[in-house]
Parts: sequence; structure tokens; C-alpha cells
Amino acid sequence: MLALLLILSCWTGIAQPGGGLQISVTPDTRMTGRSNHREVLMRIQVVRGAETPEAELNSLTINLQGTEAGDVRILEVLSTGDSPAPTRLGPQSVLQENTTYDPPREQPRPLQTVLVKDLKPSFSEDVNIPLHFRLSTDTTYLWITADITDTAQEGNRIVLTLKDLRTNKEFYPIDITSEREILLRRKVLYQPGDFDSQFFRIPALITAKDGSLVAACDRRKYSNADLPEDIDIILNRSTDGGRFWSGPQFLAVGRGKGQGFGDCALAHTRDEGGLIAVYPGGVGFWQSRPDEPLRIYCRRSTDNGLSWSPAVDITHYLYGPDCVDSVRRQWWGAFCASGNGLLTSTGRILFVAAVREGEAWSANDYVLYSDDNGETWQCSQRACKGGDEAKVVELRDGRILMSIRHNGERWFNISEDGGVTWHDTVFATNFPAAPACNGDILRYDRQDGTSVLLHSLPLGDKRENVAVMLSYDEGKSWSIGRVIVPYSAAYSSLCILPDGTIGMYVEEDPNGGDTYEMGFYNFTLEWLMEK
Repeated sequence: MLALLLILSCWTGIAQPGGGLQISVTPDTRMTGRSNHREVLMRIQVVRGAETPEAELNSLTINLQGTEAGDVRILEVLSTGDSPAPTRLGPQSVLQENTTYDPPREQPRPLQTVLVKDLKPSFSEDVNIPLHFRLSTDTTYLWITADITDTAQEGNRIVLTLKDLRTNKEFYPIDITSEREILLRRKVLYQPGDFDSQFFRIPALITAKDGSLVAACDRRKYSNADLPEDIDIILNRSTDGGRFWSGPQFLAVGRGKGQGFGDCALAHTRDEGGLIAVYPGGVGFWQSRPDEPLRIYCRRSTDNGLSWSPAVDITHYLYGPDCVDSVRRQWWGAFCASGNGLLTSTGRILFVAAVREGEAWSANDYVLYSDDNGETWQCSQRACKGGDEAKVVELRDGRILMSIRHNGERWFNISEDGGVTWHDTVFATNFPAAPACNGDILRYDRQDGTSVLLHSLPLGDKRENVAVMLSYDEGKSWSIGRVIVPYSAAYSSLCILPDGTIGMYVEEDPNGGDTYEMGFYNFTLEWLMEK
């Protein structure tokens, strides 16, 4: 419990008054990743009162005990003047060099750069860093950052204790510590304000057949709300395991309220290099009506997500005025859950659809499936009454397991015929995640012939503490692997990289709200299973 409380102290300010200045230090305890540049370890806010004369910050003292010298290359002390966060100081340089647009950002002013190799003999001792920086404004923001090496050890921690600050007039004892655990990768693909959008949501992540990663999310330009708001779907690709990502590729472009698209789901097809994207567009799910339904579209790629076929409207296969089924023709609304769909071992493509069968504000779950590689689609029997967004995974014996979002408990169901008919829905006893939230589920086949199910969801009953859970018995029981995002976070999507490591794309807000960053994480199964 103590360790969890320490993790959740991320971005908690701690005031240190003294002399004529008010100093507040905010440690960052989020996870970090290999190769990251200027990862924030601490933010220092210095407030100079109206009656306090200008002062010069002469030095600060740090201690790196607990940090492995081979994990950090450079420490920097930076200033952003009177701006608390005008620039992407953390996992930056995400976009590849050939990207067409990178929003201009104010660059921080380096005050001091320290090569860690020069500090190696002093890692267990206090180190004084000279600064000589004039505090001439009412409020000044300083940052201590680190460059993580390409060979940093997964599971190690960057530990930095700020011992004190000294000006030309005063000495300010502090003694505050920041710890950031190292993963193989942690990159922020989007932050609020990037690419002329204040909001990003709804991750989907898949490993293409050539090993590249394809990540999709909503570009919610003017509002954080769902459709019918004006929303674009954007894609990014990485060919190096998530270190660098391409600039945004627009899969679907909104043209105003009631003309947007969102909630993209991705799956493989049987084509070489084949991917399929399914997503809704138009009126919202709750605004949909039998005569004016929320539309469902699909696009396909045969080159691992580099290019996509024109959008095809597949609404009529499921419901709507052009549906051949007289009952489904009267359904009120439907959309497929964002994240991962499923290509089964038999070649069937499945996406779970949340359906409003009538006027009531409730949803039931069905499976939209295709046996001809996405050319035509069929609808299963009802899998769950009173469900919501759901995901499916194929078990080792070919059965399909469905995990269903429901407030207060997680529901599960089994199909023995590839997703056409379903058993009665059951809820998982003592399942550790029960918020009304979408997550992801996939099967990890190990080299020893065994398999593990991985499931990403927020723990507890709130949208926070997104974790990856493990099942060693085909979904009958679950244990918590690791909390990956120990603060406000919601939807997530999983994939397995060609090297056997695990990728996760997740919406998260380190400031505790719902204005999300879109973060990519990469870690090993061994790290996930460590206790």
C-alpha cells in the first residue's frame, strides 16, 4: 500500500518557504522509457514576492543514489521562464524526421548540462551543480530532466533527490525525491494542443504483419465529447518498435457536427500485409434512430497500414433502413467497440457491436463477423443483454471469449462456434477491474507451448490505475500483473511486437482530469509477471 501511495504522489506540489522566495517542488514519478530525451524528474516553481529584490540562483544539490550510471546519459537543469509547461519536455522527438508538420513549441532555456559519466564516482554522494541564473520575474519555473540511454535496464529506476537550492542571499533545504521506473519504451504521441486539437481519445493499436505498429486515435478538435461532435480518426506508424512514429495520417476526416468519425477498431485480414479498420460516423450513438442511423464504415489496407482503400458503408449488414432483416431494420443504433477486433484461426474477422435495439438508453452486444475477408458481413445472435463496449479473444481450443464492459462488474461470455451463438453471460468473481470503461484482451503464446491471456483495464471502479491483468487458465481467473498508468487513465489497447514484447496505447491524464495524452508503452512479459 505504501508503494502505491508513493506512486500516486505524482505531480503533488510540496512548498518549501524560506527567506524572500517561495519554492515549490513537484516530483514526477511516472514511468519512463529507453532513449527518451529530457524526461522530467522535477519541476521547481520559484515565486519572488513583490517586496523581494532580484536574486541569483547560484546552485542546487542533488543525489542520485539508487540510479544505475548506465541508465542515464545527461542531466539538465532548464528554465521555461514564467510558463509552467509551454513545451513538450518529456518523451519528445516522437515524430520521424520526414513528418510534414510538427507544431512549433517554445524551447526551454538550458541552465546547466551535466554528463552523468562525470558524476559516476559520486552517485552515493551529494553533488553540487552551479547555475548562476537571475530570478528576475515574479514566478520562474525550473526543471531537472534526464536523457535515458538506449540500453537502460527495464525495471531499474531513475532516482533523484533534490537536497537544496542556494541563491546569492539564502540557503533553502528541500530533500525531495523523484523515482521513475524504466520500461523499454514510453512515448507520448499526442498532448492537448498538438496538431491544432485540444483533445485526443480512443486508442487502437495493432502489430501489422511486417512488424510495424499501427496506432489510431480520435482527434477531437473542439470538444472531448463523443459523436456527433466533429472528430477525425488519425493513424501513426512505427517501424522500430515504437521509438519513432510517423506523422499523423487521416483515416477519416470530420466535416462538422454530425459529420464526424471516431472509435476506430483494427484487425488483421487474410491478405499479405492486410489490416481492416471499422468505425462509426455521423449522428451519435444516443442520437441514432432507425430511419437515421449512426453509420458504420470500413477501410482495408494490404500494405501494413501505409495506404487504405476508400471507405465502404457496411451499416446495412447490421441494421438500418436498408437491412434485409426486418427485426434489425428497427434497431435504433449500433457501433463497434474501439481497439482490437479479431482474426480467428479459421480466417473469420470479428468485431463486437454495442446495439440499441429500442428507444431505451441501454445497449446489448452482438458480433459483426465476416467469412470472406471483409467483403460482406453477418450478425451473430445476441451475446449479452445490458452490455456495452466489449472485446473478443480466441482461446487455445478455438472457442471465443468475450469480455464485456459493465458498471460495477466485468461480464464474460463464451462462444463455441466462432462467435455466432453464445452461452449465458456471467460475471467474473473477484475480477479486479470493474469501471464502466473499455479495455483490451489478447492471447500471448509463449515459446514453451503455454499461453497467457492479457487484459488491460483500470483497476477498481474509477478510470485510473490502468493495469495489465493475467490469466493462466483461459480466463477463468485473473491476477494483477502491473499497474502501468498509476493515475487518471481510461481506454487502452494492446499488441504483441515481433520481439515478443508487449505494446500498450492508452489515454492518460497525469493532471488528474480527462484531457488526455496518448501514450505508448512497451514492456516484457517477464517484467509484467514479476512480483
